[in-house]
Amino acid sequence: MDQRIRRRIVMLGTAPRTQRSHSSVQLPADFSSTQSSVPHFIYRTDDFVYDLHRLPSSFSHEKSLCQLIAHRWESAREKNALNYNLNCMYKYLDGPYNLTIQLNVERGELRRKPMRFRKIREPFNSVRWNFTRLHDNEVLLYFRCEDRPITEDPLDRHVLAVNASPLERNHCLLVPAVNKCHPQVLTHLALRMGTDFMLLNHDENAHILFNSLLGHASVNHLHLHSLPWPYDSEIVFRRCEPLAGVEGVFTIKPPQWISQAFVFQLTGKDHYDKFLDQLSICVDLLLSHEQSHNVFFARAAPIRVEGEEREEDRDGSKPLRVTAYFFPRINMMGPKPPTNFNPAAAELAGCLTAYTYKFFDSVTEQSALRVVTEEAQLPEHIFESLCSDLSEALLGRKVSIPRVTPSFEGLTSPEMDELRDSFSSFDPPSPSRLPRRRSVNTIQIPEIILT
Repeated sequence: MDQRIRRRIVMLGTAPRTQRSHSSVQLPADFSSTQSSVPHFIYRTDDFVYDLHRLPSSFSHEKSLCQLIAHRWESAREKNALNYNLNCMYKYLDGPYNLTIQLNVERGELRRKPMRFRKIREPFNSVRWNFTRLHDNEVLLYFRCEDRPITEDPLDRHVLAVNASPLERNHCLLVPAVNKCHPQVLTHLALRMGTDFMLLNHDENAHILFNSLLGHASVNHLHLHSLPWPYDSEIVFRRCEPLAGVEGVFTIKPPQWISQAFVFQLTGKDHYDKFLDQLSICVDLLLSHEQSHNVFFARAAPIRVEGEEREEDRDGSKPLRVTAYFFPRINMMGPKPPTNFNPAAAELAGCLTAYTYKFFDSVTEQSALRVVTEEAQLPEHIFESLCSDLSEALLGRKVSIPRVTPSFEGLTSPEMDELRDSFSSFDPPSPSRLPRRRSVNTIQIPEIILT
């Protein structure tokens, strides 16, 4: 990272302000004006790296964003922000897809119990656990773009927080506009933040993941995962097929890969806005179909539609570009016991996690593919219909699909169990002490110094 970028990693929030935000959630004055030790990472679009094989001459790995995150993540670990210390094992599964699997027993036993959902678009519910309840020691960074603001509200907080039940070291959560309390529906804002993060991160193993409701999302508060994985996802080496009628958009499906996906690749600076627009159109289409989905961002060589089924760029001669894989999948109404694995974004990209040694020891590629087929893979005719509709939508043609308006129908019994478990450990402050005490369930938000 060059001198210009390093000057932008600054500590803000030292000057109290009383101006009200236009945000949908107004934080109490004693929180919004309190000094914070959380740094803001302030960047410009000129800092984006579109090809990891062509880093600027001034780049320094020791001073890069990924190193800053590693330092902040380690600091959070030392402050007991994690539910456990990582103690993982990995192995490859024999077979043509080169799947990797991690053994992470503590995550299966100690992570917060995933919530149950009934629809892909459920309203945000403030009484259920959400990211406004993060502790201050869990917040690693705030993001702000200097020349092209992520949102128009200057008081929005775009948060990078530690994942308290991590899959791997430096596993984080990106929460766009945490103060707005958006539900877990992928928006242009979230796509922008995820894409920016990929363009700013120089770690070839860095990934951005998204799980929709009914697609193994565990919290109904808009967030993405930043997950470095120690092994390449095999999907980035695979040949794709062009989406009929649309230039630069692709599909992949069995037998080329373990599950169907739409594939988008960011080819350069001039393609940035179109890339985000295409991703947004894809999300809107899946939502209109009430189709759950998982998203996996990675760095990949230019997409191929010809040649060998698998081709690895061993000499690094090809560009390494931000690539997004959208997996439409079977709707899952709730989490299942962690006896094998849940096929979410990482798993559909070939990065599996086992929660028991028995499964880790006995799993084969064939048994893993059976889980994906039964619990995630769409019938072929449904995926082909989605391909046709996506092609029409990307070409600007109207797709006649009825939209279902979500409605709030009250809490189910499992949701009431969530609340009972949550409130059993909640210590409400005395009214006389409230002005002098910070809530353990609220992020301490610093104020922006406007210049």
